[in-house]
Amino acid sequence: MNNNLTEEQKQIRRNKIKKAKIRRAVITSFLIMSLAVVSVIAYYMYDLYRQELVIANENKDAYDELKRKIEEGEYDKNPESEQNVRSTESDPIPETDLNETTENEIEEAVNKAVLETKEDYLSTIRSYMEEGKTLEMLENIYADNIVVPDTGKYWFLDIDTNLKLSDIDYAAIEYPVLNEDTGKYEGEAHYSDGGVTARKGIDVSKFQGDIDWNAVKNDGVEFAFIRIGFRGYESGKIVLDDKYEDNITGCNEAGIDCGVYFFTEALNESEGIEEAEFVLDNLGEHHIELPIVIDVEQSANVNKSRTKNLSKEDRTKAVIAFCERVKQAGYEPMIYGNLKSQLIMLDNTMLEDYEKWFAYYHYPLRYPYRHRIWQYTSTGKVNGISGNADINLMFY
Repeated sequence: MNNNLTEEQKQIRRNKIKKAKIRRAVITSFLIMSLAVVSVIAYYMYDLYRQELVIANENKDAYDELKRKIEEGEYDKNPESEQNVRSTESDPIPETDLNETTENEIEEAVNKAVLETKEDYLSTIRSYMEEGKTLEMLENIYADNIVVPDTGKYWFLDIDTNLKLSDIDYAAIEYPVLNEDTGKYEGEAHYSDGGVTARKGIDVSKFQGDIDWNAVKNDGVEFAFIRIGFRGYESGKIVLDDKYEDNITGCNEAGIDCGVYFFTEALNESEGIEEAEFVLDNLGEHHIELPIVIDVEQSANVNKSRTKNLSKEDRTKAVIAFCERVKQAGYEPMIYGNLKSQLIMLDNTMLEDYEKWFAYYHYPLRYPYRHRIWQYTSTGKVNGISGNADINLMFY
């Protein structure tokens, strides 16, 4: 957290965060209320119709009884009674006409409410689509599901309550603030719950170039994960990251807690073990306090990826083999992934023994399952790093 802000700047930030939270709450409430309004109006109109029908039936019963008495000579024709007969006979309440009128009014009111709700609903959907927020829109509509974007489709998954669920208080997260002029989120995410404050961290590779690790530490970064290597998605060759040695040395010397990660393209258990052996061999004398992470993601060029047709079962077995080899060497394993890799590409029911690192760049955070680290942006700004940086929160 940046402690150099003035009190006025801090107040401006708090106001922006508050407004963003209110906007999210209004949108969610609107979607729920829009779906409920038709039911409320229909119920009200039905109740009105029911009351009118009761009145109509009561009047008809009274009219029929009066007519019967006259026909049977039981009616005392005094002037007041004659007036009653005349008024009753001359102005009976036609049940059929009343019912038709009431039903027409109900149908008209309901159709009007449906049309207005539809117009509001379509306007909201259009706004989401124009802003490129398809996932956020679907998450609000299908709030009881986990919505997972995939190539050319979406998955709608039920929450598996047999898995370990997150104990993070999502209401305690302060999110980056949307700049309505640029359409981009600015600032950082923060989390503090019951005196426990999430730690700020980064993950880096050769793509960040040369890094000033002392400047990184002075910017409030408390931990870092260094890419140690990857397996080629076409060749299958294991490669050491060009900046690994520089990055892990700089991280250690700056006194920042350090971990490493490896981008997997393993086809089977033996290749998963091979990747773990590569990581262990290249740790050398470097010191790490944090887990050794296996990075599970869809390849940049999925059509040429050697794992394109790999089954969920085989990929999960390869990941387990990596993690178990890391544990045998005395280190803590961890699995990194996004919605697709963790919920579609892997079988989470077989991975409950391992810590998770979850990548999700949409706000608010909705992931229901337990995860230790949240990577909330890939376009963050950190002193000491040129260009964009991945920024994370470690919750425990």
